[in-house]
Amino acid sequence: MKKIARKIVDSTGFQRFIIGVIVVNAILIGMDTYPEINSKYGGLINFFDSICLAIFTIEIALKFTACGKRPQDFFKSGWNTFDFIIVAAAYTPGLSGQTTILRLIRLLRVLRLLSSMPNLQIMVTALAHSFPRIGQMGLLAGLLFYVYAVIGQTLFSKHDPQHWETLHISLLSLFRTLTLEDWTDLMYKGMELYPWAWVFFVSFVLLATFIIFNMLIGIILTSMEEAREIVVRENRTEEERRIDTKLDEIRSALDLIDQHLKEQKSTNK
Repeated sequence: MKKIARKIVDSTGFQRFIIGVIVVNAILIGMDTYPEINSKYGGLINFFDSICLAIFTIEIALKFTACGKRPQDFFKSGWNTFDFIIVAAAYTPGLSGQTTILRLIRLLRVLRLLSSMPNLQIMVTALAHSFPRIGQMGLLAGLLFYVYAVIGQTLFSKHDPQHWETLHISLLSLFRTLTLEDWTDLMYKGMELYPWAWVFFVSFVLLATFIIFNMLIGIILTSMEEAREIVVRENRTEEERRIDTKLDEIRSALDLIDQHLKEQKSTNK
């Protein structure tokens, strides 16, 4: 049973079928949001939704079976745990009359596309791995914003109080500058008082918009490469893992042989 279940779960056809079911389930959820459709076909939508839930339940059962005598190995993968929680939530007792909660739980099944498509897994994993680095970059950006906000409030608060009267309004004006949304209006308004005010705005745009954004892109690209390796490693089949283990054993044996030959040569000398 373990081999059969593993063969089914790892097959490309089965994975595509599950993705198709997730898409159909998402369409059903979208149709259910229209009162006219729900009043006419609500029973039919609920029937097909129950079929989708049954298919997801069978999929989870197959994955447990594929783990053989160690069903706990199913939870070694974070994506498996994610799928299990989403599917198990539908069986929570006492929700039969909670229409809103049931709809939200059904909506969560759409997120299963994240676990069913490796490319999406890479993007989500990359985002999660980039959080610490983005936090450090956010600290740098926060310091930059704070310094420029205080300077801007000091220079332009009396001449342009609408945009620079207080610290929090100054920060909001700097965010507008960061998005390049009519930031030149702020610059020309400041240049009415100080002709050299363009230095303040241009330097902020260069530092915040170009340097920080490029740093953010670099962090994400680096995290994407790391995430790709993690996802590929997690999605290997059991046969591939066994082959890798054998290769590691062969490499270790070759290293021992090489070391033994070197010792013999040194002894002969």
